[in-house]
Amino acid sequence: MRFVSARRLLKTTSFLMAARIFGTGLGFLIQLALVRLMTAADYGVYVVAMSLAAVLSIFCAFGFPSVTARFVSLYQEQGDTASVAGFIGAGQRHVFALSLLVAGLGGLLIFATGLVSEPFQFPLFLACLTAPVLAMMRFNGALSNIARRFYLTYLPDMTLRPVLLVLGLAILFMIGPHITSTLVLLVHFGAALVACLVLWVVLRPRHQFGVRGVVPAVKNDVWRRAAFPMLFVTLLTSFLADIDILMMGLLLPAEDVGLFSVCLRIMLLVEFGIQTVFQMSAPDLSEAQARGDSHGMALAFRRAQHVTLLFAIASFGGVFLLGEWILVLFGDGFVAGYPALLILVLGQVVRSAFGPVTQTLTAAGQQMRSLYSYGAAFVVLVVGNALIVPTFGVAGAAGVLIVTLVLGSALQARAVFVKLGISVLRTLASRQPEIGSVAESR
Repeated sequence: MRFVSARRLLKTTSFLMAARIFGTGLGFLIQLALVRLMTAADYGVYVVAMSLAAVLSIFCAFGFPSVTARFVSLYQEQGDTASVAGFIGAGQRHVFALSLLVAGLGGLLIFATGLVSEPFQFPLFLACLTAPVLAMMRFNGALSNIARRFYLTYLPDMTLRPVLLVLGLAILFMIGPHITSTLVLLVHFGAALVACLVLWVVLRPRHQFGVRGVVPAVKNDVWRRAAFPMLFVTLLTSFLADIDILMMGLLLPAEDVGLFSVCLRIMLLVEFGIQTVFQMSAPDLSEAQARGDSHGMALAFRRAQHVTLLFAIASFGGVFLLGEWILVLFGDGFVAGYPALLILVLGQVVRSAFGPVTQTLTAAGQQMRSLYSYGAAFVVLVVGNALIVPTFGVAGAAGVLIVTLVLGSALQARAVFVKLGISVLRTLASRQPEIGSVAESR
């Protein structure tokens, strides 16, 4: 395996950010079109359904994507190809079984119980069907990440899927039917399915990891115990914004939910850059842990921390100067979300300073610490939303969400120091010469 310095990390991240910006640009065009072609209420239904699909995909994946770097790195270090083969097969089986359960129970609850009003029924059922596809993409993406195929990890989802979505919506527009949330969600499902198949065909996991024909070792109990807490950790970290949108659907009018969603989409572009660096550091953190190399782990942590903080500060400056101009593209009414947007992006600056705390705890097998940290933060989110959002609206929702994210990171940073001796403040202020490395992307 070849290694490169943090300069290559920046280069790879910059390319992925450019691809992400391209995909997000397409996404913004889509949102602009949908805002103008759909009623405000129907757009709110669409936003809620997409958030539900994202949240349900975490349950379908059962936390396996989050522990992939830890176990595959360990088994590769030990030369245990049987366990690598067993882990890949177990992850695929869990996604398949849980997907059937989510789709079946979701359809039963939506259509047979009367709990869901008619305008939401078909959109939410399509969300249940889309969730398994997103779950498989996440697991295959985690496998390509540990194989250092970073481009393959992200490009199918963040570039190919938006392109397919634009093509599908363009066809709908030319055919001429009234654009509804159900039709748009059908296109989303098709685009996600094609992107997932492309990722699978190109990655070929069993060939990639050299386990074709290897009799797999079965360690389901070990993998489940490690993966199950990460199901909730992932929900309370990467998908907390989607959970928050679902809450907003209960607390705010559909129009305000759409406004908050647009601000979140802009913030999530910044968060993507941060999380890309953190995920690219996960293989180094896991392999350093497998070798017992605490110094190498600290160096990988520091490198990710410094890169993401600089990126987040630059992003806040850009949003401060151009945020109103970006929001007005969605309509004059969306400019009212500018204060909320500033709050959300400023929160990412603070959050980035804590570094890849979740990935570090997972590499060390301390994922329960992440669960406790974000469990406490989630309580703050629920209570804060109930008390603040009805009075302060979208800006209040942004403030509560950022307090929640920063609190979860701070609690995890304390756990990293107690368990591993890595001080977030010390690494942030460190100017130690770069002697570590990040494996090269392929």
